[in-house]
Amino acid sequence: AEEVTRAGAVASGAEALELLLDSERVYEDLEYALRGPKVLRAAGGASGDLAAPLAPAGATEAQFAYNVSIAVRAWDPRLTLCSEFRGIAWGGRLTCIGQYFHPMFFPALAEKQAKIEQDCRALFSDPVVQTVVGKLGGNCIVDFAWLGPGEVMIIELNPFDGVCLGTFPASTGLFLWDEPADRAVMKGEAAFEMRVRDKPLDTPALKAQCNPAWRRIIYGETQPPLAA
Repeated sequence: AEEVTRAGAVASGAEALELLLDSERVYEDLEYALRGPKVLRAAGGASGDLAAPLAPAGATEAQFAYNVSIAVRAWDPRLTLCSEFRGIAWGGRLTCIGQYFHPMFFPALAEKQAKIEQDCRALFSDPVVQTVVGKLGGNCIVDFAWLGPGEVMIIELNPFDGVCLGTFPASTGLFLWDEPADRAVMKGEAAFEMRVRDKPLDTPALKAQCNPAWRRIIYGETQPPLAA
């Protein structure tokens, strides 16, 4: 997993494009954006309401509603697998935090858990962060990197609508939206929780977290023959 993470560091635009073009996830996201609704933009003006498929009066130029851009940030080797945590914000409040790479067990997290929670919650309360969360409607996924006591950064924020966006187990990690008790925590209807894995998963459970391609790479599984 650490080698895969390091493989995301690039030194040129060509290397970056090679990674993007080789990514099935990027392909799926671009396809989704290209198949999405269009909005019309008035000549020389700003885009209309992206949530509305109809154009404002006088609009002349069609554009994709789901704007796509490439974000570039400096590589930071301090961001290790055990340093990343995923928070859920609902109604403008941070309701829970869980370890990002949730299938993995990091023994050292147990003694640091309280401090990690304290630092992440403190950063979330910063007025700048509150403003950005508000622009996302108050509901979002917040990815934190805890680099040491009192040193936290936000990696990114992503939409979370409670219907589709961000509700899948791969997104929510150690909290499951379809579990009523977990959903109550995520919506702030129950007490705040921070979760880290407290023991290793067994091999079958770890395999279940991998797609077939990764199971072949990690565990040497062979692909079953196709039926004639």
